[in-house]
Amino acid sequence: MAKQIISSTSRLITHRRSVRIGWAAVVVCFALVANHYQSPLPVAAAAEAPSSTPPHVTRWLSKLAKYVHFRAGKVSCTGTMDGQGPPSEATLAQWEKQYSPSAWSVRFATPAEVINFHVKFVKEESDRNKQLFDTTLDVAYGSGDRDKVDIYGENLPADAPLFVYIHGGYWQMLEKETSAYAVKPLVERGVRVMIVGYELCPEVTLEELVRQIKVASEFVLNYATENGVKHVSIAGHSAGAHLIASMLDQLFQSAVGEELLLLKDVYLISGVYDVQELRYTNSVNRDNLLAINDQNAKRLSPLLASYDHLRSVSEQGALKFHVYVAQHDSDVFREMSSKMYDRLRSFGLSCDLHVLPNLDHFDIVEQLASSDYTITSAILAGVAREQNTA
Repeated sequence: MAKQIISSTSRLITHRRSVRIGWAAVVVCFALVANHYQSPLPVAAAAEAPSSTPPHVTRWLSKLAKYVHFRAGKVSCTGTMDGQGPPSEATLAQWEKQYSPSAWSVRFATPAEVINFHVKFVKEESDRNKQLFDTTLDVAYGSGDRDKVDIYGENLPADAPLFVYIHGGYWQMLEKETSAYAVKPLVERGVRVMIVGYELCPEVTLEELVRQIKVASEFVLNYATENGVKHVSIAGHSAGAHLIASMLDQLFQSAVGEELLLLKDVYLISGVYDVQELRYTNSVNRDNLLAINDQNAKRLSPLLASYDHLRSVSEQGALKFHVYVAQHDSDVFREMSSKMYDRLRSFGLSCDLHVLPNLDHFDIVEQLASSDYTITSAILAGVAREQNTA
């Protein structure tokens, strides 16, 4: 069993609330719709042309003590801006546009239609998969209302390959209940799927979310070890990709030890890898609800992180990174993905980059519901590769 991640000395006391899909649609639209202007997009060169609560699983209850956050009420986690202040009005207007993914889609006439379709699609697909497959819902990895995972494909062998998914939503929207759209093509091919839930800002800080994902990921690797799973792959979309890239630091490696060797493939999809500009945008970080400041902005930006500690894991052939971004993501999202690829490669890590044509920030993951989709095929190929070498 891996050593446990040392909790920070001060815990954020949080208050949870349930998030209904109607609320999510409203908030997502409000947060992401910057304007209706569309501009031609160059395509970067790339390697390739993307209400009731079931009972908890009892065997994990004994593990909760080591993850407990002692909570007794609600405190505001909104941070205070510091440093030299926001950029010029003209620059900020550009950033607002660049960090509003719905403004770049060409599928619909307005950004609001993009969001409305996405919310409807992911809910319907997730609800359908809950009916189609054997599931265990709301397995706790922590003490909070959202510190839980949903497991799909429970009728598969205990040691079946495990795929883990972390949803996006700019760290403040969406939930695991509507993020199970990738389940069907994977479970049908013998891959168990685990969807991770996590707390949302501003009720916790972005730094706290990174810590939570470390706890969740340690839970995943412990689960894999105890069930004899030999292949774990993990994917994150947008904010989820940021959380994965931030999670894989030296502290996490030290905490999980050799269990990290079970993690074979990491899929980073249209990720946010630098929060330094994002901290000033009203559409994403109004009143600094993410609690980003001069002291943590760089620390929370994976593009500035060191991954040298993962070199030995990668050299053993046990860890491969796959960076995906959509043709109709914004310029800054495509640039961040390209730089993230370069960053990982600079530390000698195995990594590939793919700009997927004719897709945007949302259907790049909606397509995970299709068995013949590029990323789905890559996930299944990674599992097959490991099985063939076993």
